[in-house]
Amino acid sequence: MTWEFSYVAVFIVGLALAAVTGLISDLRSLARHHLVLPHSDLHRPFLALLGRRLAIGFGLFGLVGLVINAQRDADPSTTLLIAAVAGVAGVVAASVVLRRPCAIALDSERATVVREIQPGAYGQVRIERNGLTVVMAAQSVDAGTIPAGAEVEVVDCSRSVLTVRLHPEA
Repeated sequence: MTWEFSYVAVFIVGLALAAVTGLISDLRSLARHHLVLPHSDLHRPFLALLGRRLAIGFGLFGLVGLVINAQRDADPSTTLLIAAVAGVAGVVAASVVLRRPCAIALDSERATVVREIQPGAYGQVRIERNGLTVVMAAQSVDAGTIPAGAEVEVVDCSRSVLTVRLHPEA
């Protein structure tokens, strides 16, 4: 087995992991400035976030290793070290950039109801922040129905489901 094959294999594993964890589709939807987050029961948040970070690390490790190894006079141990540093830097950068969906919602104090929220049931809210629109599942702490189009406050979130209440000024 050659070093080139190893780097290509790690790069492909990174791409596969990015596809499985939904990182690729989320990056595509960021280009459209509209991101819909799936319900938390469909995936395990910790493993999804860890998988996304590892996907970026594996991808960078494989790509950097392959590019440096393509040079004729590259030392294999130096190439391995540089590729490993690039992979670790990718994981660290992904940890900073890829935050939990709830962190985005809690930074924003207000949201707009997209799908009506019945008492004890789920609806959807839209949060706009820095030119990015995020649509998330939500449930109400209020006893009444919150109609679509109403402004709500984000109270809390558990996983990717927001807990909201009708904004007092609405």
